[in-house]
Amino acid sequence: MKKFLFLFVALVTAMPTFAQSDDDEDVYSSGAKVKKNAFFIGPKVGGVLTTMTQPKQGKLYDAAGFGFSGGLAMKIRFGQASEASVGGTGYFAIGAELKYKQNKVKTLGTDQDGKKNADLTISYFEVPVFAQVYPFATSMSMNTLYFEAGASIAGTMDRKPNTLEITDKNTLAVTTFNIDNNGSKVKGMDVRPLVGLGYTIPNTGLDINARYYIGTSDLSSSFKSKMNSFEVSLAWLFNASRF
Repeated sequence: MKKFLFLFVALVTAMPTFAQSDDDEDVYSSGAKVKKNAFFIGPKVGGVLTTMTQPKQGKLYDAAGFGFSGGLAMKIRFGQASEASVGGTGYFAIGAELKYKQNKVKTLGTDQDGKKNADLTISYFEVPVFAQVYPFATSMSMNTLYFEAGASIAGTMDRKPNTLEITDKNTLAVTTFNIDNNGSKVKGMDVRPLVGLGYTIPNTGLDINARYYIGTSDLSSSFKSKMNSFEVSLAWLFNASRF
């Protein structure tokens, strides 16, 4: 976690001081080659609402929980909206992020310390990779509205609590879920498809994004449950270069 925070701070502080916002214009000298593409980069933070499917062993999930995310976003937007437009205003873009993301849900279980209705929290280092489409690229006011789809590669950083227990009210049988206990852990990797939409406020570089991540893998071989999450985030994207 400390290494990730150090890398994030270093990347943000190393951004060019001459960076431009999303709608800034380049000044081209007469006869110079037009730069049709643009690279954007900047910090991104958000809130995450997570749900979970019920495991086969019994009813454990109670309600959605709220976590947070933060990291670095980057993308390349290709082409021009028109011959008179600057580069990086076309219909298509690709991007990636490096981020910390916290998934949290409320459970009906009791943790190893005896706390009832304990939260289940799993923190990830995620790398979302995505493509974006700008359907209104030729519109002055809607040029920065986009739809996106892709996948996120997630690696587990932290899991808690160690265990969760549920008791069947009829048989009084106790089922134990090992989150991080006795060599049994929630799996370390996952790949999650994502869909979303967003809008960059003109002349500011401020990007508002809503995204849904679809859980496709069980949390572990003995914990057959999947997590889905809805994330709303705000990024400040600088125009680092055109090419």
